[in-house]
Amino acid sequence: MSTSYVRSRRTASSNPDISRDGILVLDGYGISVSVERGHLVYNDGFGQQRRSGRVARATGRLRRLVVIGHSGLVTLDALRWLHGVGASFVHLDADGTLFQVSGQPKLNDARLRRAQAIAYSNGVGVGIARDLLQRKLVGQRRVLEEFGSASGMGQSVIDQMAGRLDEAGDYQTLRSIEANAAAAYWRAWSGLGIQFRGRNAEGLPEHWRTFGSRSSPLTESPRRAANPANAMLNYLYALLEAECRIAAITVGLDPGLGFLHADQPARDSLALDLMEAVRPDLDAQVLDIFRYWTFSPSEFFELEDGGCRLVAPLPRKLVAYNADALRWVGEVAESVAKQLMPDHRLATPLTETRRSRSRRTALGVA
Repeated sequence: MSTSYVRSRRTASSNPDISRDGILVLDGYGISVSVERGHLVYNDGFGQQRRSGRVARATGRLRRLVVIGHSGLVTLDALRWLHGVGASFVHLDADGTLFQVSGQPKLNDARLRRAQAIAYSNGVGVGIARDLLQRKLVGQRRVLEEFGSASGMGQSVIDQMAGRLDEAGDYQTLRSIEANAAAAYWRAWSGLGIQFRGRNAEGLPEHWRTFGSRSSPLTESPRRAANPANAMLNYLYALLEAECRIAAITVGLDPGLGFLHADQPARDSLALDLMEAVRPDLDAQVLDIFRYWTFSPSEFFELEDGGCRLVAPLPRKLVAYNADALRWVGEVAESVAKQLMPDHRLATPLTETRRSRSRRTALGVA
């Protein structure tokens, strides 16, 4: 999958707190975001380690404002300011709980949403689900190659599941294929070690030192992770879910009308579908984090029920490291829209591939 994302090819912001991809991350307690004299003004941090800054509309180059925490305020003027510059707003907690995501549709075509609504039952949705799952299995196979011979069984299972895709003609079969592949995939991760530094590392719980099971002993599911590795993965997946929701809205799709994921109240099933295609790309970066980072025990906190939570500034570091993952979903979202309306020339507001092709044609470049 191509990781190009034309919208992010921009000059750096005049504000050093904003990444080159246009992401500003605020965390801590007493966070505030407001507007003063046309500038977005923010304050964040912990105790005496506070930070403040200003962002100008013209030179700020802001694309995402990510707020991590549950204490503070964001004014209506600030939300209007973000809307005016075309920036999205993401609010989540340090444990990965996603509170709020705002995006702005670049396409508003009722025909596309109507096609999405009927695709679940006319066969088009099965084709889309199969394509998303194909991307996921190829990506998982690629990640498992990094584990060497220890993942041989997992690679074999994924190959078998990939071989069943062409014959899968219903959602139940596709979900069964995904579940079997996922079980084999995460078994290969179980022995992956996590490195800690400092004298306090000697007294850490033993289950904190490896990836272990993807299912938490607290919930028998990935929710409420009980060790640092899965807590970080849940947190990064929450960011990815936010970006998938924004991508769906941007291309004019309803983020709640999915295919692989069944309808449930208060769940954006299509956003979760888009995630499936790009999870392995994020997993590959997470694997590098686990292999090459050394963590301090103070970057994690064990809750009273045994759950594990990230402690600042680690969430901010992970967002910065994860900037590439927040761009990968553009191609996938536009591909889904194209499959829903194959006979129409839809705009490509996320990748801008159609605009780039038009420029090359005008310049006589192949």
